[in-house]
Amino acid sequence: MSSSLYIAASGLNTYQKKLDTISNNIANVDTTGYKRRETSFEENLAISIENQKARQQEIGRGTPFGIREGFGVHVSGNQLILDQGVPKATDNPFDLMIMGKGYFRVGKQQAGGNEVLYTRDGAFQKSPTTNNSYRLTNAQGYFLLDQNNNPIEIPNGSDFIVTENGTIGATNQQLGVTDFINPQKLSGEGGNMYRFTGNENELIVMNTSEVKQGYLESSNVDLSKEVTDMITTQRGFQFNSRSISFADQMMGIANGIIRS
Repeated sequence: MSSSLYIAASGLNTYQKKLDTISNNIANVDTTGYKRRETSFEENLAISIENQKARQQEIGRGTPFGIREGFGVHVSGNQLILDQGVPKATDNPFDLMIMGKGYFRVGKQQAGGNEVLYTRDGAFQKSPTTNNSYRLTNAQGYFLLDQNNNPIEIPNGSDFIVTENGTIGATNQQLGVTDFINPQKLSGEGGNMYRFTGNENELIVMNTSEVKQGYLESSNVDLSKEVTDMITTQRGFQFNSRSISFADQMMGIANGIIRS
């Protein structure tokens, strides 16, 4: 394949992935606790380094000696942007918000044990149990967990009160607010929840983050910025598409010359 075609094709592929990321951000502009993602590019590794030892064979070359020209780009990362979302008052005592770093632990009992996921979405609701009490669950049916990975369980008739340090007034359980040494190891599981793909020793139990009751955290997506990025990315996609068209025309001309 012609190098011009390869370079343009890699550009199309990376711009398409960036457009997918931007579209997902825009779709979640009103999702509680959503953290936007940002796609970054990186040039593909050059064909070789120092593949021509004889500098006299490089006379007239425009690029630095020892490094060949790059061949396109690829997506180097899809980073999670952890900026704080704007607090939104709801006056619902079961709505919780973390001010600062950290994620709520949520879990569901599975055949092989409890599955623990993490979320910034603090919209919870009552779920009755058979023990004259109730637990707090999110929209996906996952229970809110304490720092020991036990479900938060409130006796019926007790007021649900959460202090700023995350202590449940009725049971003295401590919310399992957790942070990570490298938050980029969080993998999206759908429903605005994440699975941590790192090691257990990379978990940090937070004691400094403030928990606000009766508030929810808005998405940190800036719609105007996303639309601007989308327009810029679409232009890059179009330029690479035209490059493929021009390269195809040039190859057709060259083939015609050879045949003639």
